Amino acid sequence: MKWLNEVNTVFGVLGFLITLVTFLKVQSVQRAQREERQLLRRLYGTEMLAAQLRSAAGFLRQGTESDARMLAEELVRVCGQIEGISRALDSLNRERRSVRGESNLVPNGYYTPAFLNRAVNDAQHQVDFLIYRNLQFANVDLLQSMERAARRGVRIRILGLSSRAEDAVLDQASMVLPWPQAEPAVLRRQLSDSEERIRSIVEGWGLQSRGLFEYRGYLIAPNAHFARTDGVVRQGFIGTLSSAQPAGLEERGYMEFRTSAEPGATLSRHFEQLWARSAENVVAGG
Repeated sequence: MKWLNEVNTVFGVLGFLITLVTFLKVQSVQRAQREERQLLRRLYGTEMLAAQLRSAAGFLRQGTESDARMLAEELVRVCGQIEGISRALDSLNRERRSVRGESNLVPNGYYTPAFLNRAVNDAQHQVDFLIYRNLQFANVDLLQSMERAARRGVRIRILGLSSRAEDAVLDQASMVLPWPQAEPAVLRRQLSDSEERIRSIVEGWGLQSRGLFEYRGYLIAPNAHFARTDGVVRQGFIGTLSSAQPAGLEERGYMEFRTSAEPGATLSRHFEQLWARSAENVVAGG
């Protein structure tokens, strides 16, 4: 039948054009990742076309003419091509999102009060802090957030520079502390006062909350500085010279890393090893 041949030709051309356009779009995606999501949204519009073609194929299969049944099989083949290309691109997009999801740059807000409270409140299982100076952790509001988190079963660990560290360690710390800067003697007094305040507040918690909270002091020269909430490490650039850091807390950027991949895995190992080395320097909880 002539009309069936014409329809077959039209659908054949249509399938070829869809494949060609899709291929060209894939190449465009590789050159410009920012167009990826927009492209996929367009491609997903072919799902309706594929459904319509399958419906037409089902109708043609009900006929008795061989040409109609052949056309039905051709429509099914074209549908398979469309759906296969869409699935491949969807898989590619998921892989790219997974790779990009391993790290993320946040331009500001590192270790602000909002940052610390969010780290605690978002935790489902565990939150760890590796810090230099402990002034912020003596804040009543933050400690109340930690107590509430411990009540719901979150384990909280804090590693801070110890007030009993040697003068040389405190001298090095004073060179990398963000504002407000402090000389070694002043820093030691600040550390000691904050340790005592944290200890006194935590002692007023319930037994279960105290059991899930522990603060330890480390005695080595400070290096890494970060927060870890469940499977995500957020590391800022404290550790550079004070004069190189942004003046305001809100201006400090940081990186987010998954602990399941590098460099998040290395930072996590660093925390665990330093935590073990500081087992004799428990300040509060435990």
